[in-house]
Amino acid sequence: MESLKQSFDNIGAGILAGLLGTAVGFGAMTVWWSWANGTSFDYFITDVFLGSSLYKDSILTISVLFNVGVFWLALRGDWERFAKGLLAVIFVTVPLIIWYQSQAF
Repeated sequence: MESLKQSFDNIGAGILAGLLGTAVGFGAMTVWWSWANGTSFDYFITDVFLGSSLYKDSILTISVLFNVGVFWLALRGDWERFAKGLLAVIFVTVPLIIWYQSQAF
């Protein structure tokens, strides 16, 4: 387990995991939305996410919540550098969410 920590407890791995976590969160949101509304994944991505300014902030917020959970787990496991990389992604994403919110009005 210690060699795993040495390999992945760095900021770069945390940033990569943060980007991947955001993508996983977006994928989960896409599957849920499409299933709940009886639409296709393509409809969700092109019409709801890309075509509408109303939901981008909410979708991105839900997508990033996955990273918050992984951040907590990283801190509990004493993977501080990995957690810093995750936090970097979160810090970049929050202003983007705020910008999307300001564009909705």
